Amino acid sequence: MSDMTELNEPVEDGHLVRDEVRRISKSVHARRVATSRLMMVLCAVALLVAAVPLVMLIAELVKNGLPQLNKAFFTTEPQTPTLIAPNAAGGVSNAIVGSLALTVYASVLAIPLGILVGVYLAESESKLASILRVIAQTMAGAPSILMGLFAFSFIVHDLNIGFSALAGSFALAVLMMPVIIIATEIAVRNVPNSLREAGLALGARNHKVSLRIVLPTALSGIVTGTILAISRAVGETAPVLLVIGGGFINQWRPLDPVSSLPLSIFENAKSQWPAQRLQVWGAALVLVAFVFVLSLTARIWATRKQQVRN
Repeated sequence: MSDMTELNEPVEDGHLVRDEVRRISKSVHARRVATSRLMMVLCAVALLVAAVPLVMLIAELVKNGLPQLNKAFFTTEPQTPTLIAPNAAGGVSNAIVGSLALTVYASVLAIPLGILVGVYLAESESKLASILRVIAQTMAGAPSILMGLFAFSFIVHDLNIGFSALAGSFALAVLMMPVIIIATEIAVRNVPNSLREAGLALGARNHKVSLRIVLPTALSGIVTGTILAISRAVGETAPVLLVIGGGFINQWRPLDPVSSLPLSIFENAKSQWPAQRLQVWGAALVLVAFVFVLSLTARIWATRKQQVRN
């Protein structure tokens, strides 16, 4: 009988241990579920808090800006209201043309050089690459007004070119380059080394591998970063405020003064005429829509490329 008791004792102890493990496991699981739900609630609250000002801003833009949008708004040049015609504010065609010209010229200056530097940083481990990487990261976080001051000092003053689209596009190009460089470096570094090794194994030289294998593979990331850099530059006011000169006519030549949508918003917001102050909402809505379209294009491009790759 005592032998049977001794045989049953380990079995009972095993049941007790399993019950204790189940109890502790359920307690830990319940605590983790409660913590997870609490974090989800906090994230939802944070999302709502962050979305409220954004939704209010968009609603205000649509409410005040949409009535300003008509054919004359996009096709006519600005006018100065008078006591006889206080609502004759004209349109913002000069600002739209100037913004497009600045964006195109800045892209021509920044995109090729930014991509080349980004590829160099990704493919090289030299001291020069380390220095350039630090410079690019520092410039990406620098205040945008510094780009305008640099363009004013170098282009307008030192080179004596004067207030022009070239000076504004130079300031925007300096602003865009760090974003393009960093995006290109990340995209190129994410290319699997097996692709590089396969190209080298077939006898291709390093520059051929970079141009024909690495860059096409990293193209989606490079294009996404480039579009985001352009969308950032389009809405910048500080870099161009000091150097483009402004103007009331549709002007796009590089060496002539031009206007831009951010500059038009800045100037009309200070106007004493209500018609020009109302026009600010229309220009702001157009600018936000343009930036939104560029950002959405970048997201769609990146998503589709990722789906094709997978």
